[in-house]
Amino acid sequence: MRVNTIVQGAAGIAVLFALTACSSAPAPQAAAAPPQSPSAATAQPTNADKPASVVRQNDNAAKTSFHAELTIQDQGLGLLALENTGKTPVTIQGWPTLRFLAADNSPLKVPTQNVDIPGAGPSITLRPGTNAFAGVKWETGDKGSTDTFVSTTLELTPPHATTSTVVDVIGTDGKKVAYPELDLTSVKVGTLQPSTQGVLVF
Repeated sequence: MRVNTIVQGAAGIAVLFALTACSSAPAPQAAAAPPQSPSAATAQPTNADKPASVVRQNDNAAKTSFHAELTIQDQGLGLLALENTGKTPVTIQGWPTLRFLAADNSPLKVPTQNVDIPGAGPSITLRPGTNAFAGVKWETGDKGSTDTFVSTTLELTPPHATTSTVVDVIGTDGKKVAYPELDLTSVKVGTLQPSTQGVLVF
């Protein structure tokens, strides 16, 4: 019995030393991360790293563009419609600039007057796909007279813009005129308005 007690005691001491040795052993250290290269440290974020609002703003940045139509209402009277065909709203105010061209695309010096019809032009925020309107009245002349300007192309430049667009001429039947011809001696242009109300009252 004594021998067994000594053996058991010795075995217990051995286990105790083993546990103590394990607990006092230093814990293994994690491997250090490799240093970043200079190029990785200074890399700029891509679009995927930018806030969504910034990415959308950059993607939607587009040049403003317009489409214009002159619908003939009566002899010497037309309704001008200016549509924002771009992707961003644009603010316009005042009169469009009209430019008349001859058959050889040379400019015609047609006497043109801007008038406050139906009144002063308000500031208009033209959203994509929406229109502003103005009335145009011209005096029709004799094609054979030297005082008459024969225009086959009409160009329009929106207020405060630098790029012009060719105006489609729409006949009284509602169809686009394939080969328009305007025999003019003078022209009056009304202010751009958010609706057609009153724009043709010359």
